[in-house]
Amino acid sequence: MNATAVGSFHNHPGYCDGSGSIEAYAEAALAAGLRSLGLSSHAPVPFPCSWTMPPQRLPSYCADVRAAQAAYRDRLRLWLGLELDYLSPALIPEGAAFQRQQIRSCRPEYLVMSVHFVGRDPSGLPWTMDESAESFARQLDEVYHGDARRLVEEYYRLVVEMASTAPAWGVPVIAGHIDKIKMWNVGGRYFAEDAPWYLAALEEALRAIRAAGLVVEVNTAGLRRGVGEPYPGLRALHRCKALGIPLTISSDAHRPEDLIAGFDEAAALLRELGYREIVTLGDNGWVWCPLP
Repeated sequence: MNATAVGSFHNHPGYCDGSGSIEAYAEAALAAGLRSLGLSSHAPVPFPCSWTMPPQRLPSYCADVRAAQAAYRDRLRLWLGLELDYLSPALIPEGAAFQRQQIRSCRPEYLVMSVHFVGRDPSGLPWTMDESAESFARQLDEVYHGDARRLVEEYYRLVVEMASTAPAWGVPVIAGHIDKIKMWNVGGRYFAEDAPWYLAALEEALRAIRAAGLVVEVNTAGLRRGVGEPYPGLRALHRCKALGIPLTISSDAHRPEDLIAGFDEAAALLRELGYREIVTLGDNGWVWCPLP
């Protein structure tokens, strides 16, 4: 892939559930011909969580990224980012204040904002919708009483809320894997992704994202993890084009080897949809570049 005009901005070095050093990601980016590399470890949350960065690691993460920025300044533009989970006030009342403190201490240059936590599990803990197929099935059965529509519509309602809060952070924001709720729905196991109610919920989320001025990532993790298409999929990408929502391509890499995994397939899909440009980060925000 001729990736020289683009960057990769959704990546998780080994400060959260990712692996590999910042230097390993930087070297992988250079080998791939990237001009820009964003690091976006999962930001801490104010409750126990096995896959987010512990609060005590945030200072070293920020310092390490800034040190790498200096070390690679002549060869690669490195960006300090975080993947910031949207924490609904109804679910985590103290979430917004906690996150403001984290952002003030880190001063990220951009954010990937995403929804992972949707309600509470049967034990009362915040539930992560992409934890496992078994967890999803149990949550749907025990908490939503088999009503997949209610669960999915709640997820997209949170995406709408997330988009409305994003501009207040004052940095460029990528809306992360916006239709990841389909992760366990391969073959339409739980709901029809062409059902009018589903398309209406997705449309409301996309319009909120457009209104907030966010960028949508074409997240290639779905291509690696059995979904068979990126997040978002074909229908949503059609609507992004119609609504004029800018796109970037991300791999959601949790190891350096996956830094540009699936970029060729994602670029080919976008070309089929009529895209000729995507966006990348520049010193003054998002800039357009040719689709590689």
